Amino acid sequence: MRIKNNMKTDLNHDRYRIVQFYDIDSGVEYRLATNLKGLSDEEVAELYRHRWGIETLWKFLKMHLCLEKLITKSLNGVTNQIYMILIAYLILELIEIPIFYGHKLLDKLRYLQFELSRRCSVIHWSFDWQPEILVS
Repeated sequence: MRIKNNMKTDLNHDRYRIVQFYDIDSGVEYRLATNLKGLSDEEVAELYRHRWGIETLWKFLKMHLCLEKLITKSLNGVTNQIYMILIAYLILELIEIPIFYGHKLLDKLRYLQFELSRRCSVIHWSFDWQPEILVS
């Protein structure tokens, strides 16, 4: 777990140890309390960086791609839901819309919904699937 730099620590040093490292990219010094004794300080720092990358990705998925609620609890279902959201996100990123509508992701989504509802309707879709109705 991360410990703030100004926090006083009174840990059981038989169970825990403090690892300090400096992140050159962000310019921040980190202190971690860990019970992993078989790993070096560099390995603990690398594990923390990887874990923080996962946390950042999850925050992005929840906040920007509206992945607050999972449809299912199974590993396969969650994986498929995340893939679907990432594919939809990439499609929205690739779509170019007129500047009049805006440039944000939500603006692109609204434009796409508007264009789809304007150009085709459920009535047209139902007749496309049942050509025998058009003949009779």
